[in-house]
Amino acid sequence: MTLALVLGAGGLVGIAHHAGVLAALEEELGLGEERIDLVVGTSAGSAVGAYLRAGYRPDQLMERTADLGAAAPAVLAEGPLALLRHGIGSAYVLARASVRVPSLLSLSPFPSLRRAFPGGLVSMGDGMGILERELPRAWPARDLWLASYDLVSRRRVVLGRGHSPYTGLPEAVRASCAIPGVYLPVHVGGSVLVDGGAWSLTNLDLAATAGATRVVCIAPMAYDPDRPPDAGNRLAREVATRLLARETARLRRQGTEVLVLSPGPAEVKAQGLNLMRTSGLEKVAAIAFAETTASLRHSPQASAWRDELVA
Repeated sequence: MTLALVLGAGGLVGIAHHAGVLAALEEELGLGEERIDLVVGTSAGSAVGAYLRAGYRPDQLMERTADLGAAAPAVLAEGPLALLRHGIGSAYVLARASVRVPSLLSLSPFPSLRRAFPGGLVSMGDGMGILERELPRAWPARDLWLASYDLVSRRRVVLGRGHSPYTGLPEAVRASCAIPGVYLPVHVGGSVLVDGGAWSLTNLDLAATAGATRVVCIAPMAYDPDRPPDAGNRLAREVATRLLARETARLRRQGTEVLVLSPGPAEVKAQGLNLMRTSGLEKVAAIAFAETTASLRHSPQASAWRDELVA
């Protein structure tokens, strides 16, 4: 059995949600980092995955949710002219990451234009310094794949996979978290990388590519169809939920067992609409832990996995 853990996008709120869900998985299923053959991370999930592989336990991640405010975005542009330049560049980056059909956006801009119109409105604030201090530069020995999107080739780039361009682990996390049009892209070799969520909010298919026979997928931005939230929150998360269902069905048709953990009503309410906020994150993690614990205890699939993992 090859087991993959897929950690989806979700901002600072998503990081807190991941911490709570992972703590429940460890307590209920005995699913610690050492049992996971491959970790796939996208955006918020890339940060959580990197910390897991660096030796941080889920309960430690939960304890640190109160400190996530230190990674709050910081404004890059000062003054109207700088704001205009960054705004133009950010609009281009967002459009290039979103529009896949052939168009003028298919033409990569000259380096001089990229310098004149930087594609980002905010920085990670103290977040990058925290990553540099707390994560090793070298990649872990156990498989960790972090999804990003290359604005030059307009393809997904999976950092940490054999043939991908090399960069240090903290910089790879920053690339996977660089929301298009919001954060500055990250230059790695000839690639200009932004958030892997531009390709997929979970990049769940990578687990199948790696040959995983079982996959646990945590998707903070979707909702649990068996426990739907109110109409407004369903609408806000409908696209993410449908895309996740499509990716999950594809893996199951290939014979892969997939355990999907998406937020129910209480978790969605705790998360709110602003996934980059810095307040109330301890509550997000606590509710995710409680709700996931209850869900796992009532899941026949989780029960079967528990018996095998404990054995």
